[in-house]
Amino acid sequence: MWYMCVFFHRLLDYRKPEVEALAELFGAFADDNNGEIHSLEWKLPDRFHPDSPFHFVNIPSEAIAHKIATRSILVRGMYEIWGEGTSYEQLEEAVKAYPNEKMLPYLTSESTFKINIDSFGKTYSTEEQKELLKKLAFIPFKGRVNLRNPDHNFWLIEIDKYGANNGLPPIVEKRIFFGREIGTADRKLLPTYQLKSRVYIGPTAMDAEMAFLMANQGLAAPGKLIYDPFVGTGSVLVAAAHFGAMTMGADIDIRVVRDGRGPDLWIARSNFPVEGR
Repeated sequence: MWYMCVFFHRLLDYRKPEVEALAELFGAFADDNNGEIHSLEWKLPDRFHPDSPFHFVNIPSEAIAHKIATRSILVRGMYEIWGEGTSYEQLEEAVKAYPNEKMLPYLTSESTFKINIDSFGKTYSTEEQKELLKKLAFIPFKGRVNLRNPDHNFWLIEIDKYGANNGLPPIVEKRIFFGREIGTADRKLLPTYQLKSRVYIGPTAMDAEMAFLMANQGLAAPGKLIYDPFVGTGSVLVAAAHFGAMTMGADIDIRVVRDGRGPDLWIARSNFPVEGR
């Protein structure tokens, strides 16, 4: 199944490798009953730059796509795209052509929903968002709107002209996507583990984002042992332990191990949800 993967616009070289690693962790490459080995395929939306945050990726199941999106550090969200176009007329035509059996279960009168509006490098005022929502009146929603805790989240993503401060060339033409949210990132753990929250850090202590990215690419999970031979102040092991892995480390400088040990020094907050430290 093809999903649109929207990345955070940072650490560009690490984006696809992290997704590939998490796909392996969650069984995307395991043999199925026919002996076929799954692999991830990638493709760009029409006329998009390779460094764009928007990519389509073929993932074996929605469950795996959800797990990747909710654990990834660099994936902003995964979406099942119901339609796309260069205008709202094209978008309407594409959505109406999407298979009913895939749409109707999420449009029932018993379910609640919310439509989110997003773009890349652009913000919309409240009035502009209302006008955009009116353009989606052709979608036969029967349920109630719930802005706080909906059963289903939908996204209208409009890609138009953006500033040059992102390092990308201007897009050739406007592109509009509409689809259902499969999973979105939970980056709240990064402020929890940020370096300034620790009692003790060394001069080369690794930033939490990079540490969690390395833990993901190292397939950290319960039942895994992560060993860091140059542990320093333990940033990588902290991230790996958060994901349930057993951790061990060593360092030639006894001072960083000595001064960073203990529940009150190794981690700045004793209530951090870390296992295996």
